[in-house]
Amino acid sequence: MYWSRSTAIIMNFQHNISRLKALLPASNEYEPDLVRLINVRSFEECTRNEVRYKIMALIARGVSTASAIANDIGIGRTAVYRHLNIMERSGFVVHHNNRYYVAARLFLVYDVGIDSDGTIKIKVFCDRGGFVDGELGFVLVKGPYCKCEVCDLYEQCLAAVKRLAKKLDVVIRSEHPLQAFKEIVTAIAQRDVVNLIKRGYLVLRMETD
Repeated sequence: MYWSRSTAIIMNFQHNISRLKALLPASNEYEPDLVRLINVRSFEECTRNEVRYKIMALIARGVSTASAIANDIGIGRTAVYRHLNIMERSGFVVHHNNRYYVAARLFLVYDVGIDSDGTIKIKVFCDRGGFVDGELGFVLVKGPYCKCEVCDLYEQCLAAVKRLAKKLDVVIRSEHPLQAFKEIVTAIAQRDVVNLIKRGYLVLRMETD
């Protein structure tokens, strides 16, 4: 049987997508994006807030209404809606049929710069991002703000990162959660994300508020 180069590329691309789809269980309610790139300023605005991290973890576990989130966290619904609105604008969650869902299977963080010749460059940060994990709910990697050495969840986080690597078919060598996550992001940015961007499209949206 003869396989053309184009056929092989398509099959490899489909395999890359299937790996990313495996990060979240199938849902009849909402189909999340494969990968979302969150601007570094929006990412830090959300992730430095402990309440928003708790909300993200609850949504990742299937708690999808503002009332249920408010009950679990112990704060008022008005405050929960305020946080959810910020998280939705930042791209972490989506509001669909009166419920909230994690917007993507994998979150990466980026920034944009312009060279002296006017070339626009997108920088993906390998040391920060987030992903859904079956045991921890949502794993947040905050880069320089991660204090792995003194974190009570060190072992659980490392186990979650290893599970992520296995699902994405990435070989990691480090036994340190942050360093291992860097290895994963570096690998999939080169192998998967660039191909997804090349074959898809980017949307420029101007926020008015």
